[in-house]
Amino acid sequence: MKHWLKKDRTGEQESHHSESSGHSLQVFNYNDFLDRVMGDKELAMSILEEFTELIGQHAEKLRQAVESGDHETVRQIGHMIKGESGNISAPALYESAYAMEKSGKTQDRAEQQALLPTLLENIETLKKVIRETVQKRSR
Repeated sequence: MKHWLKKDRTGEQESHHSESSGHSLQVFNYNDFLDRVMGDKELAMSILEEFTELIGQHAEKLRQAVESGDHETVRQIGHMIKGESGNISAPALYESAYAMEKSGKTQDRAEQQALLPTLLENIETLKKVIRETVQKRSR
């Protein structure tokens, strides 16, 4: 049960922030993610490695869907990225993916085109932070 309850980790939070749209959003919170996998560091590293492999594919499919005006695919991929980023405790990507999902639902192509650069930047920033975290943890 203790793994599911939030802990006060004042002073020991390992998190990374991104400045986007004038306000700071957390890029990745390793300690929160570790809580989600019930402290299993091996499982955490495996999930993060798989995430970094797959997210690039999702980004490319999303880019193509935005360019072609395929609103349903934009919605679906936005939803998928939102879920994946939420599962690994990556709030900045979660928020940009949620916005993209909503723009797919409303079929707002101009909004999709405006959101895409930020979402892609959030993906690249997150991949970098995850690589650094994995390297740091594997030492």
